[in-house]
Amino acid sequence: MQMNPAVESMRWVIALLIAIAAWMAWIVYVASPLPNIKFLGGFLLAIETFNAAFYKRSGRRAFAQMKSKRPFVAWFWLRSGERGSQLLFLGIAIILAVAGLFLIIRSA
Repeated sequence: MQMNPAVESMRWVIALLIAIAAWMAWIVYVASPLPNIKFLGGFLLAIETFNAAFYKRSGRRAFAQMKSKRPFVAWFWLRSGERGSQLLFLGIAIILAVAGLFLIIRSA
């Protein structure tokens, strides 16, 4: 049974986003007791703003540059496609926004 490449590619991107979200949840958990977490939350929101604003351009650039890298890296980017790489950058922006807002709300 052969899978549709578009569905398979989105599964890889979603799996990577889940791993990044788990890592960010761990970072937020570790950083929560710190005294200046409002600064960290603001920093994450600033990064998210730029990432969300330029996710299409960043996704296109990463897709174009990574196709010529090592076989496993190139395989991932070819499998995900340009749309998948753009979704990856947008997903990272959303994860950073949630983490930043959580830290800012927690510090209030």
